Amino acid sequence: MALRTATPWWLTWQHLLGLLLFFVSQRFLGHWDTFQTVATGLALAALTFAVVARVIAVARTRGDRRRVERTLLIATLASVVAIACWYLSTDAGAELAGVAQDDPKALARWSTPLEILAGIFGLASVLPMVMVEATLGLARRELFDLRTTGGAAGSGDGAVEHRRVREVATSGLTLALAAALLMVTCSVARQRNMRADVSYFKTSAPGASTQNIVKSIEDPIAVHLFFTSPNEVLDEVAAYFDELADATGRLTVEQHDPVVAAGIVSQFGVKESGTIVLVRGEQNEKITIDTDIERARRSTKSSTKPTLRTFDGAVNAALMKLARSKRVAYLTVGHGEINDPDSLAPALREQLPEARTTMIKAMLRDQNYEVKDLGAMDGLVDAVPEDAAIVMVLGPRTALSEDELATLDRYVAGGGSLLVALDPLSDVVLGPLEQRFAIKMDHTPIVDDKEYLPTAGPRVALTNQFSSHKSITAMARAASNAGLPLFQAGSLDDVEFGGAADQAPRKTFVIKSMQSSFRDANGNARFDDGEKRDRYNIAVAIEGPKPASAPDGGAGDDGDAARAEGYRAMVFSDADLFADRIDVKGRQLMVYRQTNGGPLPDDVIRWLGGEEDLAGAITDELDKPLAHTSSQDAKWFVLTIIAAPLLVLGGGLAATRRRRRKPAAAAPRKGAPSGARKESP
Repeated sequence: MALRTATPWWLTWQHLLGLLLFFVSQRFLGHWDTFQTVATGLALAALTFAVVARVIAVARTRGDRRRVERTLLIATLASVVAIACWYLSTDAGAELAGVAQDDPKALARWSTPLEILAGIFGLASVLPMVMVEATLGLARRELFDLRTTGGAAGSGDGAVEHRRVREVATSGLTLALAAALLMVTCSVARQRNMRADVSYFKTSAPGASTQNIVKSIEDPIAVHLFFTSPNEVLDEVAAYFDELADATGRLTVEQHDPVVAAGIVSQFGVKESGTIVLVRGEQNEKITIDTDIERARRSTKSSTKPTLRTFDGAVNAALMKLARSKRVAYLTVGHGEINDPDSLAPALREQLPEARTTMIKAMLRDQNYEVKDLGAMDGLVDAVPEDAAIVMVLGPRTALSEDELATLDRYVAGGGSLLVALDPLSDVVLGPLEQRFAIKMDHTPIVDDKEYLPTAGPRVALTNQFSSHKSITAMARAASNAGLPLFQAGSLDDVEFGGAADQAPRKTFVIKSMQSSFRDANGNARFDDGEKRDRYNIAVAIEGPKPASAPDGGAGDDGDAARAEGYRAMVFSDADLFADRIDVKGRQLMVYRQTNGGPLPDDVIRWLGGEEDLAGAITDELDKPLAHTSSQDAKWFVLTIIAAPLLVLGGGLAATRRRRRKPAAAAPRKGAPSGARKESP
């Protein structure tokens, strides 16, 4: 027998279509005001018609038919409550409720529960309604039938089995509430932000340098995350910026769906999901990350996007571009420098280990420097360009001319910032800079037969002797345990300054070798008579007096301001500290960052540029290779080859002896005479 109701089957589907149209209009038509208004109006009209029809049906019917219509009316009203909760969760609803619009945390506390309630009421409306309609079917339910009785002859109240409808509606409500429980659980877990990382993978946290940059910017910074939600990468990125916002108090974070927020997408020129836009005033910088969690957590050679493990470095570089205008860093060329190895004569190139650098240039660009070459044709023999913020001389293999050294000396005397990294395998000297810095280079290689990198031998000494100078603060923390490798480093001698006392430089030796190191005069890598073990100077930070021609105040730009305070210089007796990798007898030896994670050039660049307040660690979660000194390897050898087997052997002997003692100490069996000895048959 057909189950005839007072309302037709299509009324429910009209109601569901109205809900769908309302969702689409609010979710996807935000950038088309006219279409959104029309679609929302049609959706509300359909919902209103369904509610009014249900109310009339309940009022005009009796018995089981009325109970069925009342069940459908309750489900219909639940969707109205869902829409009301959704509206109150919006900015307009929050303003209507008097929630402070300038307090993101208050808005979140208001909107999040309402969004959850909207989802709960929506599910509790749709699922029971659909299941009831599936039970009632379509036959004899094409039109309204609002008569008090069943209508057709023989079709009284019994034609509608309310018990079955009620059970089906209850089942649908149970499923809806179970799904709602999952929604609430996920929301609570996300709000509490309790994450346990039991695998190796971990997103890099905001480092000290990144936090310092944000704090140094006076204007507030807005972060816009463009991700199609839900997305695991979005969760990791949002957690990173939430932590940065809590640590600095200078950040606001907003999430946008690129499909929905077409207006703001076009405003910032966002082209794909996974784009992060950092905004300061009229400036903005973009970072793009892969939205697939597996690709986002692993780097590939072909990918140019940052990974979650190195995300802090990408954010740091973007923030530097917002913090100040671009500066210019000049790197000398033409003398076989590690940044210009092709300028070295082929015959000489074959005699020296190959050393190249690309990371220094990348670091300079990350700190918002434009990198330019400084050769004989670019002013090195005449005058350093006026726009130079930093000049670097990285491991020249052939000597600089007297004119070039005099040019660098005049640049420093005028308040410039200079970095010189010398190679002990060359005969390059500082020239007039020796007198200005009161420093002299000793080209005798430093060797350490006790603390060295086992894979390379005593010629690659390790050291963890650092000062507390701001130019190497993060480096000292990173390399304090693993040690900094010194590939055939020279050493620096402190000499007496011959000029006026008020012109004397302030020197701080920031890196020294270990006490067990020595100058290997005969090159045999062994400690011989006449050689001395000592802590030799590897790097020095120098600050000079204010130049006589410097302005008293009101410098026009950052470069002028730095020169008004006097010059800054750093001298290293090991140019390989700035190389990507060194070729040692056919093997590639990765040096500073790859070996121990130390950001040596990062802090050096910041200090030379007068931005030491922005220095600090840039965190990453890359897998660091384990490196032991020779003494540590010897200890592990003894423990694994000798101590461990002896421990196992000793334990076995002790257990065997204990088992042998048990029969002798055991009491005689019952009935046997005391002291009787059991005879063997």
